[in-house]
Amino acid sequence: MSTNAIHLAAVMSVLILFSAGSISHANAETIHMYVQKMPQHWQDKFGDVMTNATRYWEDKTPNLKFETAQYVDKSDFVVEWASQYGEGKLGYYSTDIENAYGKPTMAITLGFFKDKKWHLASPEYVLQITKHEIGHALGLPHSVDPNDIMYPTIEDYESWLQDSEQDNQASGNVANWQSRSEKYQEMASEKILPLESKIDETQSLLNARTYEGNASNESLDNAWTSFWWAKKYLNSAEKMQTDGGAFVLESDYYESYIKFKSSYDYAKKAEQKILQIIEHIEKADSLAYDN
Repeated sequence: MSTNAIHLAAVMSVLILFSAGSISHANAETIHMYVQKMPQHWQDKFGDVMTNATRYWEDKTPNLKFETAQYVDKSDFVVEWASQYGEGKLGYYSTDIENAYGKPTMAITLGFFKDKKWHLASPEYVLQITKHEIGHALGLPHSVDPNDIMYPTIEDYESWLQDSEQDNQASGNVANWQSRSEKYQEMASEKILPLESKIDETQSLLNARTYEGNASNESLDNAWTSFWWAKKYLNSAEKMQTDGGAFVLESDYYESYIKFKSSYDYAKKAEQKILQIIEHIEKADSLAYDN
């Protein structure tokens, strides 16, 4: 294990991630980052991003500190500011040290091209993605909670693009949050509506199958696991939809937007699990046929 890996492992040995996304601590230590100089024309808009992102984690974990290293070889990882020229993630963290620095790297996208047009990302979302990637640098995995900073769809290009463009077009007033809330309420409802019948259909398929071979039964077990996850995600989607409706009645459109967005994300995950069920069943059938 490299010195950097040992160093970060030592930090993470005293960090515990709970389901709500909070962190407890014992004795933390200092993380050293080598941060590339941000281009001057971006500093007014994004100059405080790294300071605010590291403070977020420091506030969660007393005694955990981030410091900027003057030299690469004194750092635990390197931070790069990037421009994106195609669809993909707006940030990433890689433990791969086969690079020019010989260090793990974290890249944060500040602007990107889409449809031959240049878009500057919203500072609010750049801050969120920076928090997310620092979480990975600390060794934290993705969370299954859509409200958690470590939830994976925070890295999704299209979702970020839509929200960033809306931020650039509006000031974040009540009317803007109401519009977003209504959009995700409709999108979530459309996703949720067919899910229950699809899940029931997959249950019928699963109940109808028995196999003799171990490999087929293993695939069947995987299908059942995906089935129960699909039901869990659907239940969560429906609960978030109900909670969002309650906030609409209070005219709290920011909170209703958060709930409806979470509902939509949960419904998408349920859809993915349904597809996995079908894949596992087809694999089990194929293995049984081959035998």
